Amino acid sequence: MNETICAVCDRVSETRTCVTCQSRIRGLLAQIPEQFAWLHLSRQRLLGGGGDGRSSKRLHAPTPGDERVLNMLGPASRQPVTDAEDQAGPMPFLETLATWCEAVADERGLKSVKRHVTTMTTRLTAHLPWIFEQGFVKEFFEEIQDLVRTCQKITLTEPRRELLKGVACPSCDGLTLVRYFPGDWAAECTLCPSVRLDERDYRALVQDIVNTVAIKAIPPEV
Repeated sequence: MNETICAVCDRVSETRTCVTCQSRIRGLLAQIPEQFAWLHLSRQRLLGGGGDGRSSKRLHAPTPGDERVLNMLGPASRQPVTDAEDQAGPMPFLETLATWCEAVADERGLKSVKRHVTTMTTRLTAHLPWIFEQGFVKEFFEEIQDLVRTCQKITLTEPRRELLKGVACPSCDGLTLVRYFPGDWAAECTLCPSVRLDERDYRALVQDIVNTVAIKAIPPEV
């Protein structure tokens, strides 16, 4: 089989989407129902402050809930947003899923599914093998990833991030490599979306750095 470039991470792959990215997308979709449940539980403001991080001690009545959560659970839970000016901030949770479910249904000649988080997630998961081969797979990945990460920040379930000190990004040469716990990659660059290293590639990168340092440390012959 001819090798090509993964549409998501730009690494060599035998298919349009590499196995690692396919696994990552499956993992993101698997988190959707749980994040939706956590989002509902996060509707009330945290004690001591509002959803915008400012003090809750105000002279006027505060919004009855965290604005970020209300926005995410907003129009999409009842009707789609038809005007970009009607929506501030990230796309509502269910609207993001509904948009992709409608795209799959239209392209594959399927009936639409109910705007229910589990139903829509099940539809998208069932058609992932087909989605992996489509030209829009990178856009799909980015929107689902943004949805999950936005929810994680609100629900305080965001993965812990560790800066990998002393290891430069092989693309931009910046000290910007990080590792997420839990996460699917051994290292990711915070500036280069295409740089995502598995454990083998990360160890090889570290070994190259060690070898380079060792060569530089050898004194020149007299």
